[in-house]
Amino acid sequence: MSIVLTNGKYYIAHDATGTVIKVSDISKAQDFHTVERAIRQKNKSPKKCAGYYWIDTTGAESDPIQNMTTKRKNFSVNDRMKIYRKTEGHCYLCGEFVDFDSFEIEHKVPLSKGGTNDFSNTFCSCHICNTMKNSIYPEELMEKIAKIFMYQVTQKGNYHTKLFVVRKIMKSINTENRSIDGIKVKLACKLIESVE
Repeated sequence: MSIVLTNGKYYIAHDATGTVIKVSDISKAQDFHTVERAIRQKNKSPKKCAGYYWIDTTGAESDPIQNMTTKRKNFSVNDRMKIYRKTEGHCYLCGEFVDFDSFEIEHKVPLSKGGTNDFSNTFCSCHICNTMKNSIYPEELMEKIAKIFMYQVTQKGNYHTKLFVVRKIMKSINTENRSIDGIKVKLACKLIESVE
């Protein structure tokens, strides 16, 4: 079995220093040997691997949809409780408290993109966030929300509204989630630029 990560145009590879790079030649693509290793790479470098999925190149033209072997799982009450407790009953995307009876299990790396039902990939989510995120990565969702928000504020917001929002964004930054914090800082900078 020869497993590579692709977005349909490029492939994931590593340079001499081990840095993740993209290449257009499949012969230079990293062979991960197993699906698990490919998924680990996606989890380790979610930004660089965003939009990439694994394919088995040993056969003729591989269909990535057929290669997706992970199916949705019916989680036991015990498993659901463990997932719920990871975030103390709060949606891992918006932070809102969700009742145990109504929370949904969200896959950080979507099953359609090679994600698994493992404990490390499953999180408590509210219905709205789970529906909005659908089968994209959390970073892609945050970027889309930031674009929508920026458009709406620049179209309808005034000077005081923008400064209020910048203060709120800066106060909400949490150094434990650097990728989302980076998006928040970019958003705040764009708002500041639009005020000047």
